[in-house]
Amino acid sequence: MSTWNSGGGPPPIVPRPPSRGGPNVALIAGIAAAVLVIGGGVAYFVLSPSDPDEPAGQQTSESAQTSDAPTSEQSEDDNDRLMKVLPRGYPDGACKPVARLDGALATIACTVNKDPGGPMSATYSLLVDSAALKTAIDDLGTTSTVVDCPGRIQSPGPWRHNASLHEVSGTLMCGIQNDNPMLAWTNFDDQMFAVVQGRPAGPTLDNLYAWWSTHS
Repeated sequence: MSTWNSGGGPPPIVPRPPSRGGPNVALIAGIAAAVLVIGGGVAYFVLSPSDPDEPAGQQTSESAQTSDAPTSEQSEDDNDRLMKVLPRGYPDGACKPVARLDGALATIACTVNKDPGGPMSATYSLLVDSAALKTAIDDLGTTSTVVDCPGRIQSPGPWRHNASLHEVSGTLMCGIQNDNPMLAWTNFDDQMFAVVQGRPAGPTLDNLYAWWSTHS
């Protein structure tokens, strides 16, 4: 028989020592709450646009519109560049931009040139490169009756400025197009392709060639 029951009283209560390895519930709860607050702040920072009054989608759209804006300005610059290299003899308002030739940055159509022997009509195009110049005059040859230029000058063939006879300046072509005398040339320096026309009653091909020789 156990000795603690010899007197008839209850056994003594021995207090349990506190646990040393158990989790601190209050501390964990505090950390979890702090993480939620910080995480919410990060999410708001990442997802919010830089300017709350201007949605991100609108910013992207406006950026795209800005990048497209120079297109019309570039076209105006190309027209101005072409206007500056047109042959002399055209009065104000005689030349205006028209639909661009394939491979051209700008195309300008002109009415009568007032200088002696000047064409009745003409188109001038600013082309993108030398390959486009060659394509343009080659294509013209397929839609025209090609003939020698006055003085038995090769057509199509190279032409040169008198001041630089050792350098080819472009290609010259003479012909008949829609029953009208026609003269065309390319200019490598100006990247220009020109087609000028006379009429059966004049100016004749001889007239056009004489005009071109002083205006090219």
